[in-house]
Amino acid sequence: MRVRRVSGSVGGSRGGAAAPGGRTNALDRAFALFHARGAVPVVVGHVLDFPAASFTLDGLRARVAERAPGLDALQVVATPGARSWTRSAPPRTGAHVTEERVDGRLAEATDAVWRRPLPGRPAPGWDLRVLTCGSERVRRICFRVDHSVVDGVGAAHLVAALLADEPVAGPYPYRPPAPGRTSLAWLRASPFKRFPEDETVPAGCASAPSGVPATAYADVPDAELRAVASRWGSGVNDVYLAAVTGALAALQVRQGEPVRDLRVVMPMSVRTREARLSPGNAALPAVLRLPCTVPEPGGRLAAVAAQTLAHKGSGLREGGWKALLRVPPALLHRGMERPAFRLATSHIDITGAYRVLGASPLGASVFGLNSPGMLGYFSLTRAAATARVTVVHDRSHPAAAELPGLWVDALAELAGPARISEHAGPVARLAPPPATVPWPPPGAPA
Repeated sequence: MRVRRVSGSVGGSRGGAAAPGGRTNALDRAFALFHARGAVPVVVGHVLDFPAASFTLDGLRARVAERAPGLDALQVVATPGARSWTRSAPPRTGAHVTEERVDGRLAEATDAVWRRPLPGRPAPGWDLRVLTCGSERVRRICFRVDHSVVDGVGAAHLVAALLADEPVAGPYPYRPPAPGRTSLAWLRASPFKRFPEDETVPAGCASAPSGVPATAYADVPDAELRAVASRWGSGVNDVYLAAVTGALAALQVRQGEPVRDLRVVMPMSVRTREARLSPGNAALPAVLRLPCTVPEPGGRLAAVAAQTLAHKGSGLREGGWKALLRVPPALLHRGMERPAFRLATSHIDITGAYRVLGASPLGASVFGLNSPGMLGYFSLTRAAATARVTVVHDRSHPAAAELPGLWVDALAELAGPARISEHAGPVARLAPPPATVPWPPPGAPA
């Protein structure tokens, strides 16, 4: 597969491309201020798991050496205070693509990857580390990139362009509506608004964050997730969020505290098809209230779906993006340093066949890391027939490692007479219901 150089950046309100060495936007410059103030930069992580016998390090390095020169986003940095992208030094494949054998300690080694410093400037701020675990029969690719250069959707497109054997459609592109649609609702509901702690922090999780991230995940067949959505006449994203709500409710019960509704922040992408490989952030944060106090799974789904439908119909994404681009980067940065929200959630669907040097992935995840003060990041990444829910949580809250399994349990409640076939360690899978069980389950829509 040949990679066509995309020399542009995401900067306009409609996500269009700019000229080579083009302008950064306000969000890029806000993330870049972490460098200026000596703080650890915010990082986007992308994990791809493959069978243990897949490809060699030399083969992977050769692929990166061939492809990286055609991807502008992997050759620029956002310089604090500058309004244009700065060309970095060329990536050195030996330093940017490394490997480690981690037999018996895959989870610990994965968490250690996120704590490693990114390559220092003038080198580009990204790297790729391969973890080979014979005991779990997994070869894991961990890609990291400075958030000042690209967001999660952009990272998913970049990794596919960098590694995949054939072109991959990747996450669905944003399709701007007709010009003139706008809304000031984003400013009024803005994630910069302060909310009481009991509306943003799960009960029993009020201790100070340590700043050290840990990850846990669960896999379910994507066909099962889509089947649950179809049975309720809902979208997959709404079902995912309803299950997140159920998981957070169950966690609060386990903490022995009264359950409360929680406000979370979720990114809404404005990355167009034309800008899929361009440097720059193209997502704005939106606020969602998760109805944890609603006891019935169907009621949670209905409450979440009403909110997402309202977001889609309000012009919030279009008007909010235009408003965000006008906010001074220093103000955005202050909001990142002292976030009003402690939980985030996202959903990325990497569509199309995906093979790397002949190997198909077993599962994937995309998430954000190192955001100061954040307690947890819930991400759903769908790729290669697997839906993986990953929770990046602060190590000061070890109970959060239970959330992926609780999410699977909440999804099983939505599925009705489904059962959990595996729930060992950090990985859980949802089995289809027995063929003899009638459908729909009680409480499901007719």
